[in-house]
Amino acid sequence: MIFGITGGSGCGKTTVSNMLARLGAEIIDTDKISREVTGKGSECLRELADAFGNEILLPSGELNRHYLASVAFADKEKTALLSRITHKYIKSETLRRIELSKSELIGIDGAVIIGSPVEGLCEKIVYVTARRETRIERIMARDGLTREEAEKRIGAQPDDEFYIKHCDYVIDNSSDTDALEKSVAELYDKLKGA
Repeated sequence: MIFGITGGSGCGKTTVSNMLARLGAEIIDTDKISREVTGKGSECLRELADAFGNEILLPSGELNRHYLASVAFADKEKTALLSRITHKYIKSETLRRIELSKSELIGIDGAVIIGSPVEGLCEKIVYVTARRETRIERIMARDGLTREEAEKRIGAQPDDEFYIKHCDYVIDNSSDTDALEKSVAELYDKLKGA
């Protein structure tokens, strides 16, 4: 059983994924894969530089993620271009990891699963949500962004209605850890039984 775990920035996908992993699911983190496939000298990084300009590269030749994010999340067309370039590389590596897995339950953790090449790999999709203010605070603390930058990032991503329409399960991560763990345990049982 392969399922997706998605949600906007600051919703807590990683927290939910970690809880599912402790329960026995294997988690494939597409954010980590994204960092790997955009590594220095990679084909994906060359394609990104062609699309967004060499300004996205640090003097060392590595990707300046903060700068790329500021450019790519400035408008929906640039966000879509970033996705088109990176998703094919992410899907290829995700498939490789699925083939190597011996787990009965594999979760693909990614901010952009719906509409991406990875969506077709998922039998079910889980949406992790949280209150907007909670998300803003998490993004600012985690990524060292200003409130305006955090709001811009959220604004460039789909809203709750979009996710709810396209997902099979919803986990609300606005409450405390105990409530979240209970919801995740129930979800795990549903996924195991699906």
